[in-house]
Amino acid sequence: MSRDIPIILLSGMASDERLFPAQIAAFPRLKAQPWIPPLPGESLRSYAQRLARIVDPGEPCLIGGASFGGIVGLEMSAHLPALGCILIGSVRSPAELPRSWRAMRPLAVFGADALRTLATAALKFGHRWLKPTTARQLRRLAHPDATFMRWAVCAVSNWRPSANARHVPVFQIHGSDDRVLPVALGKPDVIVPGGKHALSLFSPTEVNDFIAKVVQSVSTIPNVEPRNAH
Repeated sequence: MSRDIPIILLSGMASDERLFPAQIAAFPRLKAQPWIPPLPGESLRSYAQRLARIVDPGEPCLIGGASFGGIVGLEMSAHLPALGCILIGSVRSPAELPRSWRAMRPLAVFGADALRTLATAALKFGHRWLKPTTARQLRRLAHPDATFMRWAVCAVSNWRPSANARHVPVFQIHGSDDRVLPVALGKPDVIVPGGKHALSLFSPTEVNDFIAKVVQSVSTIPNVEPRNAH
């Protein structure tokens, strides 16, 4: 196997494939996969399985993404012939999510359809007691066009990692100044000094070097078969 390995990356929940211009330019077989609409009430694991069927290159590959995209990529790895999962400013498990994310869990149990109403009410009646980070998240969730984001927040809040995904090698790069997903909550392989949350945009050289090293490290791994879903 050579460096010619398919790489599939997914963006964050509030962004799209334009998050990866430097990576697309550097790796000919890298695909920045657009999001597909979630089904009503769909879990993160179910969504990842459905998306994996769409993007499956039919050969050993690397899957991953930035922020929310890394989480979905990790779940997709259970349904692909994945040599590994690349996390760019993302997390390996719900335990690495910050308190501001965990604060969303009580709202998420009502589902994405109710989240906008609940977010609006929380801003109106509880703005004096909300932390700035939480208030900012609620304002974004209350926006009429934030349908995908509301689903994604519920999906992450209810995320229970699949067993098969735990067996996939994870390669994690994180910015030292990431305020959305603080680096202190995880154990990344590489920490980029001064790196922000949108690491692929603002630290493209470091991210590209990291991906190149991941490709090199998995090039000797034997071909793998797609894992059965559980």
